[in-house]
Amino acid sequence: MADRQITQQTIFSLLAKLDDPDADLRYMSLNDLYGILTNPNSSFLSHDRGTSTKLAEGLLKALDDQHGDVQNQALKCLGPLAVRLPFESLTPLLEQLANLTSSQTIDTSIPNTALRVIVDTLPRPQAGQPASQNATTAYSAVSKVLVPRLTGPTPSASGRRGSLVKGMMEKDPSKGFSSDAIDVLIKVVTCFGPLLQETELVALQASVMAIIQNDTAGTVVTKRALTAISALVLHFSDTQLNSFVSNLSATMSSSKISMVQRRHLIAAIGVIARTAPAKFGPHLDTLAPFVFSVVGEDNISKEN
Repeated sequence: MADRQITQQTIFSLLAKLDDPDADLRYMSLNDLYGILTNPNSSFLSHDRGTSTKLAEGLLKALDDQHGDVQNQALKCLGPLAVRLPFESLTPLLEQLANLTSSQTIDTSIPNTALRVIVDTLPRPQAGQPASQNATTAYSAVSKVLVPRLTGPTPSASGRRGSLVKGMMEKDPSKGFSSDAIDVLIKVVTCFGPLLQETELVALQASVMAIIQNDTAGTVVTKRALTAISALVLHFSDTQLNSFVSNLSATMSSSKISMVQRRHLIAAIGVIARTAPAKFGPHLDTLAPFVFSVVGEDNISKEN
């Protein structure tokens, strides 16, 4: 108990220093907090919602620091803090970071990076083993907060009727699509894919394919979206994969899609075939003709 009280007092003292005008002092305080969070003596935080909430608030504030070294140190602290947080504190932290990704006043790569750091640190299911209670709890927080934000607009916390928060994968009128948001999605699928429900996989697939099929998506964003769909397909059921292939075939058959969209869809077929050849093999007879028709001599001459 004495050790716990000393650790609590030290934490509160260090958090107070995050308001100091000296950037070096703020950095050193975060460095000391990192030492505490990676020490077994801080394990009590999982049962101390008050202290863990104060820590989360302090780190969130430090993410908006004007000095990059301080921001980076705060990001470093989020990983070990995440595994110490009780579910009741982890969920609000994810919500606050997700809300910051739509900010027009800060560098949104920072909250997106913070989300990736946290998701990557959380307990995850292990291949060939039943999911542990800790992994299931972590997935519950991710499923409650991040999956809805990655798959479309969500009701605003303001409670005003009809008020919605923009989805992380939606196109911003001034910034376009966010490759950082796609990287968050990839991290969620990589870490928690085996636990994702089919409805979640379908919704995530729709968000990714909307980018792949968008003429205005830039090269970097499109490449990240292709990586995302290749990660998702590994967790598709046979029924979902059949539906995905049917939709892909119907779109490729349309005369209304542009050459850019057709290229992106062919690229999607390619990355999925490389990533999941055994799953995708039975569908090659359906999709291969679309690829061959585009790389035929007539189309090549038209492109030239």
